[in-house]
Amino acid sequence: MSPTICPKCGGTNTNPSALFRFYCQDCQTDFGGDHQKDLANTRQILLNTYQKGAVSQDLTFSKTAAGATIEGPFLCYYPDLPEIYITPQQWQQLLDDFFKLHVLDWKPEYCAVATRDDFGWELKIIIEGQEPVISQGRGLYPPYWNALMSLFTSIGLPNIGKALKQNFLQLQIHSS
Repeated sequence: MSPTICPKCGGTNTNPSALFRFYCQDCQTDFGGDHQKDLANTRQILLNTYQKGAVSQDLTFSKTAAGATIEGPFLCYYPDLPEIYITPQQWQQLLDDFFKLHVLDWKPEYCAVATRDDFGWELKIIIEGQEPVISQGRGLYPPYWNALMSLFTSIGLPNIGKALKQNFLQLQIHSS
């Protein structure tokens, strides 16, 4: 079995420390936990990716009485699709997989030391009764970024990860 990756430093020198929790020897931090309450109380997930001087892509996941809605705009993928609807079971599975990526333990900021990369992102998680959890970055991504993009594409959403830079070019061409 492969080691659990630390969401803060990407280190693999991690060990279980308590039920559902891990300790990273590399950056000396605890992470993980039982997220059952978070599963029940998550109201919204917002993900924005952008490129300076160009357009941005927003995904908004909102819990509803009928499950959840996912709103784009999905400009370069589905221009006529304003939102996607998922069932309560799909919403719960999405959240379960989402929290397994240790998103609540991501650092508040991931920035490359010296970057000319104007590509950035922001993830905001709204959980009822708590302050929003916000993580953002420019030119640097958390260790679970690719897994997050894979999770979203597994439910039929566009990949708005690093490859979006080329999608921005497509959007600029289509919008001119």
